[in-house]
Amino acid sequence: MLNALFYRAIPGLGALGLSLGLLATTPEIATAQGFAGPYLAAEQAAKRGDISEAARLYARVLARDPDNIRLMEQTMLHQVGAGQIAQAVVVARRLERTQPGHHLGLLILAADGLRNEKYSKIADQLGAEGASDGPFVSSVIEAWATYGANGIDAARPMLEGLEAEDSGGPLGKLLAAYHLGLMEAAAGNDAAAAAAFGRSAETSSNGGSNRLIRARASAMARAGDLDQARSMVQDRLEQTFADPRLQALAEALDQNKTPGADITTPQQGAADALFAISGFVSRGNSRLIGLAYARLAVYLDPDLIEGQLLVGDILAQDEQFGLAIEAYARIPEDVPEALDAQIGRAEALRDADELDEGLSVLRELVLRHPEALEAHLALGDMLRRSSQFAEAATAYDGAIALIGEPVQRHWALFYQRGIAYERSKQWPKAEADFLQALELEKDQPLVLNYLGYSWVEMRVNLEEAQSMIELAVEQRPDDGYIVDSLGWVLYRLGKYEESLIHMARAVELRPVDPTINDHYGDVLWINGRKIEAEFQWKRALSFDPEEEGQAERIKRKLEVGLDQVLKEEAESTSPALVETEATDGDGG
Repeated sequence: MLNALFYRAIPGLGALGLSLGLLATTPEIATAQGFAGPYLAAEQAAKRGDISEAARLYARVLARDPDNIRLMEQTMLHQVGAGQIAQAVVVARRLERTQPGHHLGLLILAADGLRNEKYSKIADQLGAEGASDGPFVSSVIEAWATYGANGIDAARPMLEGLEAEDSGGPLGKLLAAYHLGLMEAAAGNDAAAAAAFGRSAETSSNGGSNRLIRARASAMARAGDLDQARSMVQDRLEQTFADPRLQALAEALDQNKTPGADITTPQQGAADALFAISGFVSRGNSRLIGLAYARLAVYLDPDLIEGQLLVGDILAQDEQFGLAIEAYARIPEDVPEALDAQIGRAEALRDADELDEGLSVLRELVLRHPEALEAHLALGDMLRRSSQFAEAATAYDGAIALIGEPVQRHWALFYQRGIAYERSKQWPKAEADFLQALELEKDQPLVLNYLGYSWVEMRVNLEEAQSMIELAVEQRPDDGYIVDSLGWVLYRLGKYEESLIHMARAVELRPVDPTINDHYGDVLWINGRKIEAEFQWKRALSFDPEEEGQAERIKRKLEVGLDQVLKEEAESTSPALVETEATDGDGG
């Protein structure tokens, strides 16, 4: 069953959260007529990520085998993932009677108990023998339940102990100090809160998340250190494009307004713990666990908008687009995250093959929020990815017009607009943007590659293009597109044997890319390996090349050979130049 609930995919996470180890065991399937079919259907629904259907089918099977612990686990997990918390609580209560101290069941019962202010009961359950070896997040929730039952003096030693011990690793220390800061702030001890937040920030390599920065700066402001709070928030804003709540805090501090504590109740504190863990877990292969944590967090604190947004993001990553769209739609329009929610909804619509509706959402967003850089950028990205390059460039114009004097972090804006210009045949503008991007971020490999490859295709600045692409390969030697670019520039320069080495490596890195296979075929042909060249061209065709005219050119090479095709192109007034894939800015 749940012998070792350690999440192993993220270094340092250790016992912070549940793992998908609970999904690895196989239940004993009853042989009753009609049982195996629904179970296999539930397994298939779970495998394809259909959370709601899996929850329904597992519950159906569980009704036939009510004491099967693994079925209880699966049913609860999928019910929580689908947002069916009340149903999961019923199963969790049965599981607690069958196997007391079961970690997943306890977390669900803890969320339900805290929501109903049963602080002492939850603290006792989580602190009971057999539950003490549960995931780190359970210990944090136990501290918040203790705070609700007996106050800060009873709860403080619990978090201080977690911060001091090594069971949770560096991330455990970070979260323990962070939650101690939240608890001190909730109790009105702002100086102590700021000190705890400071220890948490020291444990992080980058000073902590934006959420930690907000909490720390707010506590410092309430403790009287307004200038340092302003400086801390401003420093972080200069490192990121946008964080609506951080920006709102900056505006409040500039107006000498003292912000209140964001978390004042045990429910909010426990929700924050679950939310923080869900963000880490959902980055790996255990997104269902991350989703369950995020759902429980929102169940505990319906006003945790960042948690609602995370629910939508995880569902979208798992291609549950309908559920994701519903989750984004629940976020109110008057909260700082509303912009992100609408962008997420638009992207989910696009991924659900509703591109026009997704674009409509973003165009309306730009009209309603013309000052929001993120809205212009999201519109530009979606237009670019749908090959509407001229309109994408116009959207990026709107984003760049909002940044004022560009600084280093803005290089990507010019790079993305440069791609849109290049693909819409506005090369002078594209070249200027690529050069601007390199001024902002010297030797940026994606930009070096795209500009260098473009020069190669235009047969200009070939020596400089080679140097640029070689520098890009040094930085990203395992990027098949960039390695392809180096092979291709060497081919253009007549360095055929040297080109062959890099093209072979590019195909190894990107074996199913049609353009790279096509290029490799050309290089093989020019090196006298014509049978192998024809094999590579056939492979390229099998991968459905999408570049305009590419499939026809490959077929012609298979008919008459590369030499004849090059001769025909030389005699043509508009030679066919094969472009490489640049979708999402990956370059050639």
